Amino acid sequence: MKTAMLDLDEKFHPETAAFTEENSDAWKLISLCKDSLPSDRKRTAYRERVWDGDTVWIRQYVVGYLKVPGRKLADELRSVLKNCTKYEVPNDGRISTIVRPSPPPVPNGPDVITFCERLKGNSTRHQCTLFVTRGNFVMEVDVSGENGDLAAATELLTKIAPLATTALGKIA
Repeated sequence: MKTAMLDLDEKFHPETAAFTEENSDAWKLISLCKDSLPSDRKRTAYRERVWDGDTVWIRQYVVGYLKVPGRKLADELRSVLKNCTKYEVPNDGRISTIVRPSPPPVPNGPDVITFCERLKGNSTRHQCTLFVTRGNFVMEVDVSGENGDLAAATELLTKIAPLATTALGKIA
């Protein structure tokens, strides 16, 4: 799992070197409008890394499944995205509205899903998500750029996507 973790430094963004933390606590993939994706409970290994600075927020999850292909989870997420347009973020109180930038920050395909969310609470900010699968592994990268701006989030996701795909390819 560790080989698939992104190694972002100050060349990627000045804040990423100073604001990194990593853990392997239990968590779940993004679920949107549902408690969880049905197959996500079958995960066997997982790792999270977060970069949380003043102008950039990036969270990366890598999850391994012993008996479930990652593409099955991608299909489950696609199914949720067909009907989910707005939901209340659990334990948070913010309202999330799914936003589909056109063109998408990264081309979608059988192994790749991208979308953004407008999170409205005391303030409004945008977060974009990249969901990539390889074999029995799934990588989810969530990003938010300067001031929670949608353009900044999509630009950040576009910049991080090739690095994420390359990193996931190292283990799958």
